[in-house]
Order: sequence, then structure tokens, then C-alpha cells
Amino acid sequence: MKLDKAPICPHCGKQTERYDCPPFHFADGLGWGTDFMYVCFNEECPPYVRGKKHLWEKYGQAASYRYMVYPDTGQEDTIVAANPRFMEARMAALKAQPDEDDKEE
Repeated sequence: MKLDKAPICPHCGKQTERYDCPPFHFADGLGWGTDFMYVCFNEECPPYVRGKKHLWEKYGQAASYRYMVYPDTGQEDTIVAANPRFMEARMAALKAQPDEDDKEE
């Protein structure tokens, strides 16, 4: 089922946010198969909190997981937040860039 708007995270009840995927191509094995996904960025979301504890105790890694949804199918999954602040910093940088429509030719 294609989603028309950002869904609510079922784990914490907060609104997910659109996250534009990095520019990898699906054929190279690195892509997501979509231009964007919806991700929960709530620092108190249970999968994020449990993920930090689990990855630190099991692997000694300061990383976690975030709840995500594919917009074209509604499929739910988790995405690794290898650096918990990277995704947020990337989103802020993308929002600061002008849209293609705003650029002068």
C-alpha cells in the first residue's frame, strides 16, 4: 500500500519524518530501491533505546536502530543508525540546499 503521508511510529506514537536516501543505485547492491523513506527520529523510541544498549553490550558499537517505512509499499523495517547523529545532520544539510526549481538557469 502506497503511503500518502508520513505514518506514526507504532513503537512510540511520534510522527515519522521523510528521509531522502543517499544517491546509491539499486543495481549496485547498495541502494534502497526508493528515493526516500519515513524514519522515526525520536530519541526515546523503544527500538532506538534498546538498539543502543544491545549493540553496545553485544558488539561494543555505539550505534542503534531506527524504525522506518518504505513509502511505496508501506513495508516496515529498521535501519541501522551507525552514527546516531549522521542521519539528522544529513537531513539538515539537504533541507538547507535550494530546490532544483529555485535555482536560476
